[in-house]
Amino acid sequence: MFNNLLQLLDKFQTEQECIEYFVNIRWNGNIACPHCGCNKVYKFADKKRFKCKEKQCSLIFSYKTGTFFENTKISLRKWFLAIYINSSHKKGISSHQLARDISVTQKTAWFMLQRTREMMSNNASIFTGTTEIDECYVGGSESNKHSNKKGKTDKAVVLGMVERETKRVKVVKVESAKTYDLQPAIYETVQEGSVILTDSYSGYDVLDWNYTHETVKHCVGEYVKTSNRVSVKIHTNTIEGFWSLLKRGINGTYHWVSKKHIQRYLNEFSFRYSQREITDGERFILSLTQSNGRLKYKQLISA
Repeated sequence: MFNNLLQLLDKFQTEQECIEYFVNIRWNGNIACPHCGCNKVYKFADKKRFKCKEKQCSLIFSYKTGTFFENTKISLRKWFLAIYINSSHKKGISSHQLARDISVTQKTAWFMLQRTREMMSNNASIFTGTTEIDECYVGGSESNKHSNKKGKTDKAVVLGMVERETKRVKVVKVESAKTYDLQPAIYETVQEGSVILTDSYSGYDVLDWNYTHETVKHCVGEYVKTSNRVSVKIHTNTIEGFWSLLKRGINGTYHWVSKKHIQRYLNEFSFRYSQREITDGERFILSLTQSNGRLKYKQLISA
């Protein structure tokens, strides 16, 4: 196990060591063809490529096939550094800084970071405990806008849900703060019948039908209260603490995030927040276990 950057560099001194480590993480010693799923494969001498022995398949694949590393020309050692840095820095890292740290262009560093954020996509199981829910508006400050853009609403609306017992958080971009946009994300995340805590915003009133729903009225200075209906203190302080962390990270590190890409940044912050109790090394390994998938550059820059 490695718990700092120096230990990571000591462990992975060569590209082949990185490849062998990733192969073990991905397949746990039982290599399977990503095309047909067959685990009978031939290993080439370079230990980077494999061939499926299934007659109907017989395709050659590498350790990168079917992952976010597919078709990349960047060494796996640099990828490991990028993933470790981004998963361990509490407020993330800018593409300009990462480019300087691992000696790549800013464009390449940005693409690498977007891929690592995609790896951090929140696939958390259904929340069954007490869940705090709140909406938030993420965007630039009005005072920082050019005069011709002031007064225009261009902030993204995001919905945050945190399970109080496990401290897992899920944050999703929604079209608006209207009930019909908030409902689907909540029903998809929180098990029916669970305890939900929100503020007094009317968009959450519909939750009374399917959940034990309690509210606090911030407009009258009420922030914490108790009720005979639930055994927990009623407040939304946990999710509001996450908003504070998110906004500091975006404002301090990234300065601005477009609506188009904001979900990946939300994935990044929610992943680190949900896994904050484990070590940096364990968080790095967890990121690698979620590396299956593909994100092409054209998908990122397309309209």
